Amino acid sequence: MSTLEDEKAFSLLEQAVYRAQDLLQKTKNFQPFLLLLNDAAEVELFENEVKDTNESYALLEDTLKKRIKEGDVDVMVLVVDTLIPEKFVQDVPSGIRLHLEEKSQINKKIAARFLYVPYELCRVGDGEMFVKLHNPIPVGFPAEYIVS
Repeated sequence: MSTLEDEKAFSLLEQAVYRAQDLLQKTKNFQPFLLLLNDAAEVELFENEVKDTNESYALLEDTLKKRIKEGDVDVMVLVVDTLIPEKFVQDVPSGIRLHLEEKSQINKKIAARFLYVPYELCRVGDGEMFVKLHNPIPVGFPAEYIVS
């Protein structure tokens, strides 16, 4: 992967984590959302008002599949508030899961990654709520969406 490709993926991941962190600070949780970087280097945000997390996620997957058929998705990040599987972390079970896929990785066996970012909701005294993020936990797997 080139440095430019790395930078595009890291930038989109960073935007996704900051958005999730901001939503967590405001509401203590967040609904799934999708960030895409298209071939014109434009970031697209997709979200919905569906309260059921599984249903909301499924709708975002449908949107993603339609967008990928258009052929101009370079990088995608599908983001959900989740519990991190025990085999990856014990101390902080709450996490932001980022499903990352990149067009530049489609020929690789492990072309996709989950990044789990453990978080804690914290408050100092009577102060405002803040989100403490921990080191991300990467998990690689074959791509599901950007496959050709």
